[in-house]
This record gives sequence, structure tokens and C-alpha cells, in this order.
Amino acid sequence: MKASLVGLLIATAFSAGVSADWSSEPRESDGQTQFYVDVTGEVPLRCRMYTEQNLSVELGLEYHDGEKEFKFGAWCNNDSASGELVVGAAPFINQNNNTDVIPLVVKFNEEEGRIDAENNAGSDTNYHAIATKSVKISNDTRGLNQIQNTLTIDADTNGWEKAGEYKTSMYVSLYPL
Repeated sequence: MKASLVGLLIATAFSAGVSADWSSEPRESDGQTQFYVDVTGEVPLRCRMYTEQNLSVELGLEYHDGEKEFKFGAWCNNDSASGELVVGAAPFINQNNNTDVIPLVVKFNEEEGRIDAENNAGSDTNYHAIATKSVKISNDTRGLNQIQNTLTIDADTNGWEKAGEYKTSMYVSLYPL
């Protein structure tokens, strides 16, 4: 019973990523014997984004209420506190006929991108409206902080849009560098 338990413990230790160099020779002075255990582990590179804002943005299309802001913070666990922010969406399409599209203009810092029928997340020509490394990122090991980034979203209307509810889902992705 003891032998099978010891065997199980050793197998468990080795399968968990622990390796050991065994020493069975006792010290002459006190008879003590020991072994050394190498313990390793790795924290993967990762980022987090957070916001206190609702994740839904409603654009005023009837009278063109102007751009809306989406504010968020960013954190990555790398020393350089750098990452790449990528923004894109499917077309902002009329749900009544699934044909009519109102272009969206998205801005982040000095970058600006357009999402329309030709340039959208599903097209070959412009997968991302914005791909930038100018995002402010914290690497504070105590967790999230108050660094804020602002993404603005605006509908490019001309007053001749067809009636209906327009919808899309926008992705805002942060990749660690």
C-alpha cells in the first residue's frame, strides 16, 4: 500500500512539471538526507481592457447628433506596457432590408478609419478600420488603473437614408506586444 502511494505521489509530481534530483546518501555529521526540487511555471503574455461605460452605443441618426465616445482603460503584463489596438465592425446595416448601409467613422488618437459596405470586418480590402500602437496601457502590477483611452464613433449620414433600425457589432481588441 505504501509503495503504491509513494509511486502515485512521484508520478503526480513529475506530471505536474516538477523534476527532482534525488540524494539518498546521508550526511556523516547528522545523518540528514535531502532532495532538490526544480519548480517552474510561466505566466502567459496577456492584456485586459475595462470600462465603466455601457457596452452599447446608440447613434442619433435622425438629426445627426454627432459622434459618441467610448472610454476604456487598458492593462498588459509586459515590461514595455505596449500593445496594438484593433477596431473594426461589420457594416452598419438596415435591419429592415439587410441592404442599406450607413458608413461609420471611428477615431482613436490620431488615427481614423471608415466602416462601410466595401471596407468592413468581412471584406478582403480593409479587415480593421483602425490598427494602432498608440494606445495608452498600464503595466501596474497592482491591477487596473485610471489611464483612459477614448474611441469615437460617428455615422456619416447625408439625410437621404432609408427608414429602419441600423445595427452592427464592433470589436475593440488589444494585443500585447
